[in-house]
Amino acid sequence: MGYRFDGNKYITSGIEAEIPLAIQIMMFESLALMERKAGELDRLQVFRLTTTEKDGTFLLNIRHEQEIPEASMDFFMPVDAAINTKVYIIDDVDHVTMLLAEEY
Repeated sequence: MGYRFDGNKYITSGIEAEIPLAIQIMMFESLALMERKAGELDRLQVFRLTTTEKDGTFLLNIRHEQEIPEASMDFFMPVDAAINTKVYIIDDVDHVTMLLAEEY
């Protein structure tokens, strides 16, 4: 069964405190790209955020992964400060929640 991720969307306090809004939106929007790539979405979507810095410029790599069917994609974007964390987006059918891995 593929999940739709079309219920009401919620974020946790950890996401609100640590992840800028533009990145939150990009992660929610990447679900449609993952569905096209994988054919269907797993209930648990994983995002690994890692930042590299060169000459005072920060580049964020967002690796979007799912297990069933196995698929992954990478996105890159400039950011103002380093972000290094793991984020989950979970579809509970009637709602969708974005949370930091340590909040799970």
